[in-house]
Amino acid sequence: MKIRSTIAVGIAAVAALALTSCTGGGAASGGGSADGEIKGTVTFQTWSLKNDKFTPYFEDIAKSFEKEHPGVTVKWIDQPADGYEDKILQQAESNELPDVVNLPPEFAQELAKAGQLADLKKDSKIIGDYVDGGVAAYTYDGLEGTYAFPWYLGTELNYWNMDLLGKAGLTAPPKTFDETLDAASKLGKLGIATLSDVPSPKSLQIDISDQGKTFDFVKDGKFVFDTPEAEAIVERYAELYKEGAVSPEALQNAGTANANVDNFNKGSVAWTTAGPNYIDKNLAVNSPALLPSVKVTGGFGEPPLFVQGISVSKNAKSPAAAVAFAEYVTNDANQVEFMKLAAGFFPGTKKANEDPSAFAGTAQNAEQAQATTFAAAQMDKARVPGAPGSGYVDSMENYAKQQIALAIKGDITAKDALKKAQDYANQNVSK
Repeated sequence: MKIRSTIAVGIAAVAALALTSCTGGGAASGGGSADGEIKGTVTFQTWSLKNDKFTPYFEDIAKSFEKEHPGVTVKWIDQPADGYEDKILQQAESNELPDVVNLPPEFAQELAKAGQLADLKKDSKIIGDYVDGGVAAYTYDGLEGTYAFPWYLGTELNYWNMDLLGKAGLTAPPKTFDETLDAASKLGKLGIATLSDVPSPKSLQIDISDQGKTFDFVKDGKFVFDTPEAEAIVERYAELYKEGAVSPEALQNAGTANANVDNFNKGSVAWTTAGPNYIDKNLAVNSPALLPSVKVTGGFGEPPLFVQGISVSKNAKSPAAAVAFAEYVTNDANQVEFMKLAAGFFPGTKKANEDPSAFAGTAQNAEQAQATTFAAAQMDKARVPGAPGSGYVDSMENYAKQQIALAIKGDITAKDALKKAQDYANQNVSK
């Protein structure tokens, strides 16, 4: 089998979450469940984490594991951010994949298809300790098993400008997506925009889940965006646009990263989504005058989940030691220590998320503390949007948003926009 041609499809989609400045140290026992004695050499590869901030953590975690298991030597290596996908391809093709390796879901799926990764559902007895959405991100259609331990996670929350909501008589943030659209209608008629972004296939998936329905992002191997539920939401946006509820920037910048947050920071729109660290790291820095007006709530439906994981090579020379070390890196205590340096990220285990004060540090603003609590609480229901490993990439997302923006303006129908986005994705997916 040509490994490179087998996994190149998935690796073409770069991970949504990449940590270039993160980590902490710590210790607690793992205990590999793969057959055999825990001894031998374990190679451990991370992605762009070798620097003054993180190197001490990884050196410490290797030494502490070796101390618990005197027969084991851990060799830590780190690859730079640029070219990581190519490096993984080279390692897999030459059968030199490290024993324990940091992989996003897209990379892990294709490596699992190529028979390169161990099934941790089979080889570990503690897979149930990890956040369900994180486990689901590494559990793939057509493959039995789970191919990574969730390591560090991100998500999105809702942020509201309460001063603007108050102009429509609202004293509390909307609780659902439908309530948000109703509030947008009220505000739009007063000349106030609420919607600072246009929906995309990924956000439609989240919005539809908040209505108690499902969105088949991929069905029978094909992207499916044109559904009655999706059309209804786009049509509602078009109505809201006529009422003034959609900001002009939302349409002008459709497909531009972070455009919704930038719009919200201007104080001219009532709602945005952003990461859990938005209050202290963005709003307080870029729009401090807006701080007193902003309130945070949890994400809608099945909120988005961004995840990095720790996988084990199926060809590890010391499989028991490799599984034990992967468990050790991702256990509760070590994940908590890791998150102390990974501001805005959350642990991959259920127990570690129970007390975010153990890793989140001191919030500079009260609403930031609330955001941290909301994010930790929603980790277990958050899901990776789209279909990991499907070949859905940023260019498809951006094209879809541009077509949907045209539908909102009334230039084309909602059905036409979604069909064009769907056709574009299916025609351009790597085979």
